[in-house]
Amino acid sequence: MLKVEKALVISELLVLLVQNHFVLTIFQNQTTMLRFQSLFFFFVIILAACKNDPSIQIAGSETSRADVMQDEPVDEQGAVTYAVSGGTVLWSGKKTVGTTHEGTIAVSSGALLVLNGSLASGHIVLDMHSLSVTSIKDGGEKRDLESHLKDVDFFEVDQFPNAEFRFTEVLPNSNTPDFNQVVPGTLTIKGETHPVNIPIDLHISKDGLTARSPTFPINRTKWGITFRSGLLGTVKDKLIEDTVLLSFKLTAKRQ
Repeated sequence: MLKVEKALVISELLVLLVQNHFVLTIFQNQTTMLRFQSLFFFFVIILAACKNDPSIQIAGSETSRADVMQDEPVDEQGAVTYAVSGGTVLWSGKKTVGTTHEGTIAVSSGALLVLNGSLASGHIVLDMHSLSVTSIKDGGEKRDLESHLKDVDFFEVDQFPNAEFRFTEVLPNSNTPDFNQVVPGTLTIKGETHPVNIPIDLHISKDGLTARSPTFPINRTKWGITFRSGLLGTVKDKLIEDTVLLSFKLTAKRQ
């Protein structure tokens, strides 16, 4: 309060001085004018100092420094990180006429943020080098298809060794027994990122977290995987469907 009163008194005195000097400058020489300019700049500095003092509110304004700071982002208090300890993505792809192939991709790492007992955000990393085929029993055929899927026609795993799913919100679901949450996020494959909504059945305990999803589809062509796609005019008997079916399961431990 004392600071405010002092500031007001100083301001009033300086205003009077400025008025007096202004009148004198009409009749006085250039030297007096320079003195007036110096006094004016001094007055401006004093006002700026008063304005920047956090304890002084500017006249006519009801917004204090504390009110402004309340609009800044606040750290999520009480949030707990769960580190992904294991997981597998199951995939299924099919020729339009003929065989369906299935396989797995390992979840290599990830972190999930739990706030007030609910999943809030996170990311999951897939090791694309781990891509395997489980629907072929013959060793040679299995290795050939795995090699092809890791090559430039499909996932180019040497250039893009990881795929990643990221999310910043989770939506509850109570209408379907297969899952209790829907996670809208972004899936990055081969450097391309596109939105994906993943249904999950999620369970969180004090020490750990488990999640699994029912099967959900993605369109491989969105991520630039167009080998033998209908988009390229591939003949029907060699066509591979653009839709790939995915599901996953993972576990995470509280940090």
